Amino acid sequence: MFVYEKLEVKHLPFLYEIRFSVKENLLLSHHIQYLMRDQAIKDIKQGGGWICRVGEEYVGVAFGLFIPEPIIGGLFVKPEYESMGIGTELLRKVTDWLFSKGAEYIILTTDVGTKAERFYKKNGWVVQGLDEFGQVELKKERELL
Repeated sequence: MFVYEKLEVKHLPFLYEIRFSVKENLLLSHHIQYLMRDQAIKDIKQGGGWICRVGEEYVGVAFGLFIPEPIIGGLFVKPEYESMGIGTELLRKVTDWLFSKGAEYIILTTDVGTKAERFYKKNGWVVQGLDEFGQVELKKERELL
C-alpha cells in the first residue's frame, strides 16, 4: 500500500536517497546548488512537496516550487517502484498544489528521449523546446473548468 506524506525537512535524507537511485536524469552540474542542504530545506518549506512510502521504505518524491515562476523542482521514483502509479500520483499532488496557489502554468525540464519525457507527455505536458543545458522543457497549463 502506498502512503503519501507532505514532504518535510525530516525527509531530506530520503529525498537524497531517492534522487540518487534513479538511472535516468542523472545529476547535472547546474543541479548541485539545489541539493545543498540549506537550499533544499528552503525549497521543502515552500510546502509543495510529497513523498511516497511503502511500508517503512520511502520510494518516490516530488516537489513544486515558485522561483518565482511555478516549476516542478523534481519528481523521482526508485527504479524498482516505477510503473506502479507512484509518479502519476505525486505529479497530480504537486500540480494540484501549484495550481491551487495561483499558477496559470507550470514548467519542468527533463532529459531528452527518456522515460520521464514520455511520462510527462502522456500526462498532458507539452514540449516547449530545449533549455540552455540541452534538456527538454515541458509546460502544463491550468485547465479551465
